[in-house]
Amino acid sequence: MSGLAGKYAWRMRPYIPLTALNTVWRLLDKGAKTILDVGCGKGEPMKFINRKGLFKVVGVDIFQPYLIGCRELSAYSECVRCDIRVLPFKRRSFDVVICMAVLEHLVKNDGIRLIKNLESIARKQIIIDAPKGVYEQHNAKDGNPAQIHKSSWCPDDLKKLGYRVRGQRLPIYGESGLVAHVPQVRYDIIKMSNLGWRPGYSSDEAVKQAIKDVLPNNFEGDD
Repeated sequence: MSGLAGKYAWRMRPYIPLTALNTVWRLLDKGAKTILDVGCGKGEPMKFINRKGLFKVVGVDIFQPYLIGCRELSAYSECVRCDIRVLPFKRRSFDVVICMAVLEHLVKNDGIRLIKNLESIARKQIIIDAPKGVYEQHNAKDGNPAQIHKSSWCPDDLKKLGYRVRGQRLPIYGESGLVAHVPQVRYDIIKMSNLGWRPGYSSDEAVKQAIKDVLPNNFEGDD
């Protein structure tokens, strides 16, 4: 696959049903005003999520080079450098908290503590995205030691914490993946739409999104 085709596939990815980012976008509470992007990285997902500037978004990451790039994106109102295990935000300070491709970079106990902290910060909704099972990454990608994977997660881990789990069923990479057939991407999407095609989900597939609504009656009356 050529470099040009790869770039096209990457740009199209959020618009393709069943991909992780497209699923996150559809599950997102569109009535939200503020979003906390935990472990924002280079900000690629938020470029799509906040492409119309509808949300006030704060990005958080520990790797300074990533934050420098995010500060140049219109998707973010602010960027904060900190260890995500110790988030400096007040209770119920954001409508939505998004945590994409982060849990696997923490040891399991730290990941669970992070989830509990996110539940304290969110007013309406928490969306978590993580690879299912073991996804090895031993190198410090981009020179960032935090990129090393330290844990694996399965749907039951999040279900036990009260989350509803959604899976990604569309193969993206590999010989049979969508990226290998980039010239057909736009045509196939239009064709499926014309046939009344609707996405389906299963928690037994390769990638999952977990979403948990934080209901007002769960609040402790501190707002």
